[in-house]
Amino acid sequence: MKESDIYPLKNTTEKSSKLSLLLDVAKQNEEHILSSRAAFSKDHTRYYGQEEDHRLPYKRDVDRIVHSKAYARYTDKTQVVYLVDNDHITHRGLHVQLVSNFARGIAELLSLNLDLVEAISLGHDVGHTPFGHEGERYLSTQSKKHGGTAFAHPLQSCRLFMEIEPLNLGFAVYDGFLCHDGGMKDRHLTPNRNKTWEDHFTEQQLKRDEPDANIQPATLEGCLVKTCDTMSYVGKDIEDAISLGILKREDVPKTILGTNNREILKTLATDIITNSYEKDYIEISEEVYEALKALRQFNFRNIYTHPKLKVESSKVKHSYRILFEIILEDYRKNKESSHIWNAFLFNKSDKYCESIDEVQQVVDYIAGMTDRYFVRTLNKLIVPTTIPI
Repeated sequence: MKESDIYPLKNTTEKSSKLSLLLDVAKQNEEHILSSRAAFSKDHTRYYGQEEDHRLPYKRDVDRIVHSKAYARYTDKTQVVYLVDNDHITHRGLHVQLVSNFARGIAELLSLNLDLVEAISLGHDVGHTPFGHEGERYLSTQSKKHGGTAFAHPLQSCRLFMEIEPLNLGFAVYDGFLCHDGGMKDRHLTPNRNKTWEDHFTEQQLKRDEPDANIQPATLEGCLVKTCDTMSYVGKDIEDAISLGILKREDVPKTILGTNNREILKTLATDIITNSYEKDYIEISEEVYEALKALRQFNFRNIYTHPKLKVESSKVKHSYRILFEIILEDYRKNKESSHIWNAFLFNKSDKYCESIDEVQQVVDYIAGMTDRYFVRTLNKLIVPTTIPI
């Protein structure tokens, strides 16, 4: 018989002590490996308190995000193109992986915290609606029509992992989610390092009141993801458009960035690293910034509003209105026997059910749907079926 069989508590205590020591060493190593301007594990904070674990805290945040239900739904969330039968076109899940891959490659050379970069990258878009930015506009319209607030997916990403599927992530992760949009409004991003949790909730309210508000991240890692988000989709969307036959390679503007995704990403990464190395900001050069803006404007004119990709737009818009109204009316009439209760609210916390109003609950339910689930739910609630007698 082993001593551990007789004294299991002692054995557990020794293991816990050794684990704590190893984590302390890992945190100390960060100070030798990372830039002095990086986000360190020793400064990581959770709103509901720290938790013991074998992983460094930002790594734990990455794992929580990847194992979440919201992350699983990425695979059927629109990035740009929806309702097209082509398995090689970018969906939301691929997009966040591309952002993570691109940003981590840059962060490694800038000696930033790779786990924080990955956590922000992988979770920043969980708040997106079915049918992408188009769906976001339609859902926002319905929310305001029924007395709710405007919809903003960066805020929804925070709320999803705070209130709907709470993960108790680190402050810098939620901050990165909330601040990730608006990356093209400035070529120079300096972190606002003095933020507190109170500031974060104030900025959440700002985003609720002004969905287009451009908020500066608290960390260099957040600034990097904010910049890389746009960079990661501009070239990839061009490649997708060429694959779909709505663009030809020769249509792409000739800029210093190149005309294919590989060239574009290489030029952008080189420029960020050159201009941001050992600096307390993330910056791209003026000429690269102007070229990127020109390419993004080209995409808006020739891809994002292309008639072939908007054939079903009016149906999607009407579907949002019909689905929202039916779900809300059914909920108000039938409460705990309603569709939304049985499909969404039944396993939510008492705090969520009591503090979130009915309109916002419907917004949260629809926003979390995948494209296919949106269509299935619409069919289930709208389309007549055979009556079993």
